[in-house]
Amino acid sequence: MAKPTPKAAPADAAAATPAKSHKMLIIVIALLVVVIAGGAGWYFTKGSAPATEHVEEAKHEPVRQAKYVPLGEKFTVNLQQEEGDRYLQVGITLKVLDPKLEEEIKTAMPEIRSKLLLLLSGKKPSELVSTAGKQQLVQQVMVEVDAILGVAPAAATAAASDVHDGGHTVAGSAKQDGVVDVLFTDFIIQ
Repeated sequence: MAKPTPKAAPADAAAATPAKSHKMLIIVIALLVVVIAGGAGWYFTKGSAPATEHVEEAKHEPVRQAKYVPLGEKFTVNLQQEEGDRYLQVGITLKVLDPKLEEEIKTAMPEIRSKLLLLLSGKKPSELVSTAGKQQLVQQVMVEVDAILGVAPAAATAAASDVHDGGHTVAGSAKQDGVVDVLFTDFIIQ
């Protein structure tokens, strides 16, 4: 009867072999999941490391929300004569980044409007017809208003070095103080 026990052993060995192959399959799958998760973690942390540096740099410089200050009613002035009486009607809105300047502009509005009326009435129609002439006027308005607000001339001249491309300002050194842009809401020469 001793012979039946050895026959039972091969049956147990056959039953143990599938259990070992299932354990091995589970171990291989778990190992693959760990390797894939590790690779994905490395990939995403490697990709986000420079972004964190940019975020840290941005934290040092506070984000400044642009404020738009309309200068009231449209300016209507007689232009310098070239071929007869011509006039300019223009609506102007100033763009500033410092919220304190918005209140200062409103306080100094009579002086700003007066200086801009003088500036505009000294222009000839031919100076204002071209895009370059309008861009030059933008720079002159920025300088005038910055002078009234007491913004340093260096900031005003930095804006004069800006390059304009198709009506959009492309700043070589982006102006951050005083009036950073002048927007025409209306511009009519008759």
